[in-house]
Amino acid sequence: MDTYQWSEYSPRCEEIRCQEPIVAENSIVSVTGNDRIHGRTLIRTSASSRQTYQIGALVKYRCERGYKVVGESLSTCEDNGQWSGVTPRCQYVDCGNPARLQNGKVTLATNATYYGAAALYECDEHWQLDGVSRRLCQDNGTWSSEAPICKEITCADPSIQIKGSTGLLVVTSTLSVGGEAHYRCDRGYSLKGNQTRTCMPKGQWSGAPPVCIPIDCKSPGNMENGRIIISNSSTLFGSSIEYHCLPQYQRVGPFLRKCLDDGKWSGEEPRCELARNEAADSGTLPLSVGVGCGVVLFLLMLLGVIYLRLRKATPVKNTENIEGAERKEDQNAAVMSYASLHDTNGRHIYDHVTDNLYDSPYSGSIAENSAYGRRSDTDSAYEPEPTGPNAVVTINGVAVR
Repeated sequence: MDTYQWSEYSPRCEEIRCQEPIVAENSIVSVTGNDRIHGRTLIRTSASSRQTYQIGALVKYRCERGYKVVGESLSTCEDNGQWSGVTPRCQYVDCGNPARLQNGKVTLATNATYYGAAALYECDEHWQLDGVSRRLCQDNGTWSSEAPICKEITCADPSIQIKGSTGLLVVTSTLSVGGEAHYRCDRGYSLKGNQTRTCMPKGQWSGAPPVCIPIDCKSPGNMENGRIIISNSSTLFGSSIEYHCLPQYQRVGPFLRKCLDDGKWSGEEPRCELARNEAADSGTLPLSVGVGCGVVLFLLMLLGVIYLRLRKATPVKNTENIEGAERKEDQNAAVMSYASLHDTNGRHIYDHVTDNLYDSPYSGSIAENSAYGRRSDTDSAYEPEPTGPNAVVTINGVAVR
């Protein structure tokens, strides 16, 4: 210029800085990377400090409880002295009350259901939670994760636990807490351990499962003056043993004993005793047989004599129409026929009997009687019985001496 001076003032270089970021309603802003103040948080309600920020400073936007950030939550101070992007805003979010939990309950940690609130889940006694125990209200207005459920606490089936155990059986009343499992063994086994187990609140059975041990009657020992044979070399339930005595000894007691389910051998234990003198015992046998045969022979002879006596002829009187001798064998009456009587010469003794002889048989002509071979009057006029040792009388065709 004519005055030889520079026009205006001399220029200078000033640092490019960004002004304080805009704080949206219900938002919280934090700035980092400032050279003057390391880490500063600005709240909308606070008074403005007209603080500036160098290029590259970072702003992070957050919202108060129940609100979510709508927009970009991060902004950077650019070399033009402006914050990048658009200032975000805070929007209120409410997830509402969570659904009711069956067999349990839901508790709101802050007694609120807005964005960021937490819901806590727990189950009733003897029930357990299946799922998460804590859910958060999300910015989309829903609760995080899936709602859990409550399942009843049960114990595992004890029959699976004892699978493969020999002879062990179990009966369960219920698998719920407080249920009981009752154990028993098949016949031939004894139970060792807990007979009853209870389902605990943690879903486990109390104690340990029992085991079944085969019943063993043990070795019967030795037998004096004899020996014991163990069948199949086993002394377990159902097995048997035999008892044998040495020669000249006899067994007193059972021959066979079995192993019972109480672990004892059946019956009483036998023993071997010295046998009695067999010769002395056998000597009495022939004597007994001889006596018996003698008695039988005597009875046969007695019966023979009685039979012969019964077979003898019975004397009868010579009367007209003699009824005969009654035999003792058949009690039948025999009638003598006059026409069948013969004398010693074989003649009929009544062929020449006169009619008057029947009227006075003892007074007749002696000569007439003699003519026909009759006795003299010194004897009886008529003898009904035949004379002589060999005289024969025929009665109804039967010859009788």
